[in-house]
Amino acid sequence: MADGLDEDVQLLIVEDDDDVLDLLMTLVELDGYHAEGVGSAEEALEIAAHRTPHCVVLDLGLPGLDGAELARRLRKRFGSGLVLIAVTGNTDAAALSEAEEAGVDYLLSKPLDIERFRRIVPPLH
Repeated sequence: MADGLDEDVQLLIVEDDDDVLDLLMTLVELDGYHAEGVGSAEEALEIAAHRTPHCVVLDLGLPGLDGAELARRLRKRFGSGLVLIAVTGNTDAAALSEAEEAGVDYLLSKPLDIERFRRIVPPLH
């Protein structure tokens, strides 16, 4: 499915909860984005090995390689030009601090505030 990313948008959503992934994919597609949705950090890294994402929306509580480590790896590879948006159900101060240290630009809590999400996703070019 990596072919779903086009050269203009490159929005990648990493979420292991199928319902949340479907919601986010529907939302960004309704707003005109072409996005790729995957359920694990490993799948996200595979896509990022072949494409340069402009924005990655990631769940911090991913199984296996967690969202904070994924954010660190993406930030190291792509630098500050990549917009990282973390979505989490965990509001524990340590988890939030870890996300910030990993280079996450925006942190959103579940249940998702859809209007806030729409305001922070980078605009279409």
